[in-house]
Amino acid sequence: MTLTRSVSVRSRKNWLGPLCAAGIVVAAILTPISATAATTWPAPDGLSEYTAAASCWEVKQLKPSAPSGIYWLNTPALGAAEQFYCDQTTSGGGWLLIGRGREGWSETNEGAGTPAEVRSTLTGQDAFVPKQLSAGMIDKLLNNQPVKSMTDGVRLRRATNATGTTWQEATFVFASPRVEWSWMFENEQRAGAWTIGTASGTGGTMAAFGQSNNQNRIETTTGSAEGWKTGFGFGTAARGNPAANSFIWAPSTTAGRPRPFTQVYLRPKLMSSALYTNAIPSAGTAKLEQAAVASSFAMPTVWGVSGIGAGPNTVEGSQEVSAFAEGNGIIYIGGNFLTVQKTATGGSQVAQSYLAAFDVKTGEWIPSFRPTLDKQVKALAVLPNGTLAVGGYFSQVNGAARPGLVALNPTTGATDPTFTTTLINNLSGGVPVVRGLDVQGDWLYIGGNFTHMSGGSAVGQVYTRAAGRVSVADGTPDKTWNPEFNGTVMALDASAQGDRVYYAGFFTASKATAAVKAASIRTADTGVVPWSVNFASTTNYQQAVKEVGNKVWLGGSQHMLYSYDRASMTELSTNIGLAGGDFQAISTDGSVVYGGCHCFYTNYAGARTWPSVGTNWTQATKINSVGAWDNATGKPMPQFSPTVSQRVGAGSWALFSDSNGVTWFGGDYTKSQKAGYVSQWSGGFVRFAPNDSKAPSTPSGLAVSNSPGGETLTWAASVDNQDAVTYQVLRNDRVVATTRSLSVTLPATPTGTKYFVRAADGSGNWSASTPAATVGTTTPADPTNPVLVAGGSTWSYSFGATAPASGWQANDFDASAWSTGAAPIGWGQALLGTTLSTAAPQPLTAYYRKSFDVVDATKVASVKLTTRADDGIVVYVNGKEVLRNNIAAGPVTSTTYALTSVTAANALANPVTVTIPGSAFSTGKNVIAAEVHSNYKTTPSASFELAAQATFGTQPPVDPPVDPVDPGSVAPGTVVIAPASSWSYSYPASAPDAAWKDAGFDATGWSTGAAPIGWGQPVLGTVLTPVAPQPLTSYYRSSFTVADPGAIGALVFTTRADDGIVVYLNGVEVKRSNMAAGTVTNTTYASSAIGASAAVANPVVFEVPGSALVAGANVISAEVHSNYKSTPSASFELSAIVK
Repeated sequence: MTLTRSVSVRSRKNWLGPLCAAGIVVAAILTPISATAATTWPAPDGLSEYTAAASCWEVKQLKPSAPSGIYWLNTPALGAAEQFYCDQTTSGGGWLLIGRGREGWSETNEGAGTPAEVRSTLTGQDAFVPKQLSAGMIDKLLNNQPVKSMTDGVRLRRATNATGTTWQEATFVFASPRVEWSWMFENEQRAGAWTIGTASGTGGTMAAFGQSNNQNRIETTTGSAEGWKTGFGFGTAARGNPAANSFIWAPSTTAGRPRPFTQVYLRPKLMSSALYTNAIPSAGTAKLEQAAVASSFAMPTVWGVSGIGAGPNTVEGSQEVSAFAEGNGIIYIGGNFLTVQKTATGGSQVAQSYLAAFDVKTGEWIPSFRPTLDKQVKALAVLPNGTLAVGGYFSQVNGAARPGLVALNPTTGATDPTFTTTLINNLSGGVPVVRGLDVQGDWLYIGGNFTHMSGGSAVGQVYTRAAGRVSVADGTPDKTWNPEFNGTVMALDASAQGDRVYYAGFFTASKATAAVKAASIRTADTGVVPWSVNFASTTNYQQAVKEVGNKVWLGGSQHMLYSYDRASMTELSTNIGLAGGDFQAISTDGSVVYGGCHCFYTNYAGARTWPSVGTNWTQATKINSVGAWDNATGKPMPQFSPTVSQRVGAGSWALFSDSNGVTWFGGDYTKSQKAGYVSQWSGGFVRFAPNDSKAPSTPSGLAVSNSPGGETLTWAASVDNQDAVTYQVLRNDRVVATTRSLSVTLPATPTGTKYFVRAADGSGNWSASTPAATVGTTTPADPTNPVLVAGGSTWSYSFGATAPASGWQANDFDASAWSTGAAPIGWGQALLGTTLSTAAPQPLTAYYRKSFDVVDATKVASVKLTTRADDGIVVYVNGKEVLRNNIAAGPVTSTTYALTSVTAANALANPVTVTIPGSAFSTGKNVIAAEVHSNYKTTPSASFELAAQATFGTQPPVDPPVDPVDPGSVAPGTVVIAPASSWSYSYPASAPDAAWKDAGFDATGWSTGAAPIGWGQPVLGTVLTPVAPQPLTSYYRSSFTVADPGAIGALVFTTRADDGIVVYLNGVEVKRSNMAAGTVTNTTYASSAIGASAAVANPVVFEVPGSALVAGANVISAEVHSNYKSTPSASFELSAIVK
């Protein structure tokens, strides 16, 4: 048997391959060091991870003859070494390549692509698609020194002819603030000294600088004339070609500012001797966690909205989505849309105008909430009793007059008859409009364009101009509380402290007191809290306001987002968006403030005037309709840098941070970029999950010992809340190796050398390190480490044509002849530690074993195992079966097939867990064994991974021996209903007879067929033919005979929910999955849509006690409901065995 290990050697030369132990990701060094002791440390020449240099410059200084090529670089900020391309020939060498490409450069801080993609293809047509390091990685390669501090500035190498045979060198420095790197150049950043080809000078902005209008110029201005393709263009007189192979691209041969193929370099002059000046203390390093903020990559689109309604569309902001609110586990979305749908082409499109409901966790549309309105929704708030308050431009709701305001049942969308507030507008043509809603205590605060309110227990009309409040119980207006603004309120926020309500809009006064475009109103008496706003422009109005902690944030025109101290209402921070438009929405998760605008270029922190931002701004940050600010400091957070597209560029008109930490954008969104730089359709709104800002747990038990290859380090595993971890091994003052294993062998070092290990996740969080393990000393094992088997551990495995010897699961089995490799182990997946050979004939089953020590089993209360079923799996602890998934009951052999096929993605997305009592383990050696079975021999993928974590406490007693089976009982595992059985079924256009599920129902008129039954799946026993109009529900019946119900303790049923299912035994419901509670009819929708593969991979398993059976014939019946009528697939299958 052959196998291919997926282990990164992490070295440019494989001179010391024997130094790499199994599962280790560690580089060789240039000169072997004696296993006895090392006397000097190897020079940081960049030729391996172990000898990583601080910069390309350091490589060149240590070896002036070093050629251009790929080198290992590391800095304290970067943490772990990575490979990068170094230009060692131009202008003294030492240049680091950070990006290359022709047209279409990313302007976001996420860059585009991986370090491997940047370094691997330097030029030529294959390099035309831009690949760029992220801004965060570039900053770390500078060890977080300011970009502006680099005296050599930024270097561009640009092609000057279409064939790429002549090139131009250009360098420039920044004259304006530039601390962190940014790929956004089309802005007001000022150029200092520059050299472009044969020209040199100073001045200009990053949007355009240089000499003349030809090739001695850099222009990043991008518009329709440039085909909306960003790049480091030449001047307006230069020309390019749209040909795919041209090194100078332009949308036409007559267009100016063509985009040449460009390489971007920096030259940080970092030396290791200056960076690593202090040894790590023996206690180790502290943890490092990323700032908590939304991820720059959108969550996958599940549903969206589309279409433009009745608006009125002359009102600015009449876009698809304008409001969010959360309650009852639901996100309510309001706006000017007409439909809900899953795809850009209208797949599964359903008419639902202006207001819709979506599951807050899954994003699935909730079809039971179906209000009808005649115009757009602009504001939403959930009342304390769960009722949804809705405000906007509408006049009719659910067929009745409800001008501007209504309260709805949160489940159905029906009008709440107990909430009777009516708005009246005796100005502006008599049309009342609500633009803002918020709840504080017993009051619902309302803002917009109206003059009076009535309803509840109020007698007649109550004067409340543009703002007022009503009882949350019945909508009675408070006749004593009237701010009486002289203009429209656009937004409001009721303080969580209960003493104020903030307003933004077009007004200039509250009663007789000046309140210009922004106001803070006391809840006790409508008094105005002094607040003087120094607007960015004389032409202005405000559209968003939000109190966050001890600050108040205000946004609007012209292009301003300011913050104020709550106590004094004095200005704290200022921001101006340019080019672009006004800020229109503000939300917060409590620590981060999100500001939405129709601005897509740059936010200038510290600027306070428009249209000129001046030269006093302090930070220029890319913004794409929404930006993030740290509420504590008031500073922009460049870590959040999303990529989105919009229908007309209206920007974000609604922002919301939900109870799960997800941030929702609302506006006229049409596209977003999800993880992997993948573009996806987004309909009106986009969701962004919180980034991973929690460090992994600290590894423990680090020990170092002598070995034939030098020094072997071992440690106990770390766990992370989201990712698999990589371990960084530090020696004295720096990282020298990384691995996913729990051990590493490194060259020998002098006695007294200190090693540390820390865990890093994929989001840049580092755990605290272990305390030092010192060469020449011993470190006792840590008995309190709960991780018994970590992800990525090394396993013994057997994958051959014959089954292993009997007893292979046992603790004392000799598996020394088995192969070993790091998990995950398998084939056909991207992330594997060890790849198995799948040469024909491909074995059906793979076997795995791992031994580990438990220091004191009497303190182990339980152990949780986490694994995957890809396709089926049986797990044993010390020879006893503890878990079985997707494998039929009964004996299992090497030729046993898994019950169903499970895709690699579904296996990863649906981990299998089991918690077993600590009594299954003993002090000393323990063995976990597993066998993984495929559903068919030619399956394109299979994999295995398992982690085990203990919960400490008191070990429970060993289970007493099981009583012998009563000779009169039915043996466990006896098949009652086999998979692929024949079923009677009905797929009617109308509801079946009410007694269809009862035992006495006559189903002779129904069709019959072998399961699985359905459509849209590759493996079906009977295919249903969906006709138009496609029925929503299909019905199934079968029977089985039981001689003595008393001989059966329970039956275990296995079925699937594709999309929703209700199962009955002898007419009595016994299971319901993905179906709402209550009465079910043939028109009842499943709660959510479930893909065919997901339904198969996630079976619904339930038990029914034997007492529910009757002697003789028993009838099992089921109804399967789709989530929408045009669903592309649905299926049914059910089996049952005796427990």
